[in-house]
Amino acid sequence: MATNASNFGRTRTALRGTIDALPPVSGNVYFVDSVTGSAAGGYTMDGPAATLTQALALVTAANNDRIVVFGTHAETIVGAAGVSIAKSGVQIVGLGQGRLRPTFTFTTSVAASFDVSAANVQIQNLVFVTGIDNQTAVNNVTAADVQFLNCEWVISNGTVGAALGILTAATADRLLVDGCLFRGPAVNAGTTCAGCIQHESGVDVIVRNSIFQGKMTQAIKNVATVLRGQYYNNAFTIGTGTVAMTFAAASTPTFYNNRYNLPSGTTPVTAAAGFNAGGSYYSAAAGVTAATLV
Repeated sequence: MATNASNFGRTRTALRGTIDALPPVSGNVYFVDSVTGSAAGGYTMDGPAATLTQALALVTAANNDRIVVFGTHAETIVGAAGVSIAKSGVQIVGLGQGRLRPTFTFTTSVAASFDVSAANVQIQNLVFVTGIDNQTAVNNVTAADVQFLNCEWVISNGTVGAALGILTAATADRLLVDGCLFRGPAVNAGTTCAGCIQHESGVDVIVRNSIFQGKMTQAIKNVATVLRGQYYNNAFTIGTGTVAMTFAAASTPTFYNNRYNLPSGTTPVTAAAGFNAGGSYYSAAAGVTAATLV
């Protein structure tokens, strides 16, 4: 974004209408932009914080505060919990569309991550880009009622890849992933993603209206018993793996209205105790061929 005074004013005037159109919150609103922000900012549109961490220091836990992140914002995360959301009830909203959205790129250390350890956190419209091979997990979620809405993960770029996208390593009841995109090429020289979402602890997860495509072992992985959960209206193009979703033998998910393409596989879902509510289609080969209703 241009930073001369004239363009700056026009840009912020335009953004004000966008921000005013967001649903109201009962708490305070803070702002982040790496282009125009400073360590002392965050309180106003015209004086934003420079990093998300700086803005997180301003919010009050359980106050329904909102952080608005401008589309020009870019951060590089180089270590474990490089961004750590440890205050409950925070909503983070990214502005913009396409690649004109807030972007968080992970480099330097495989432990680099963007973590959520507080409950009732909502994250909207952010882009997460893996920039180092074998990144352990892009997001570690260890709290209940965390939501990712309309976010995007670049899990691989043809050279490097993340081992996992979202990992729930402690109780994460009612995790919601809605309208999200996990993407990468079908061929990647680096690490093959073992799971865009690996949900291991917490009941009633919902994954819906999302797209998973690229080189991965499976898109959704669950190796510990997790009760209930809904997986619906998702599309899977699994570049190298043989299954789209894998669940522990005693897990009890319900899945329906999904679309699966597995050029290397024959079984779109493995879930011994799960429930198939129907309406899903599966194709096992490249090319435009008839799909099988499952």
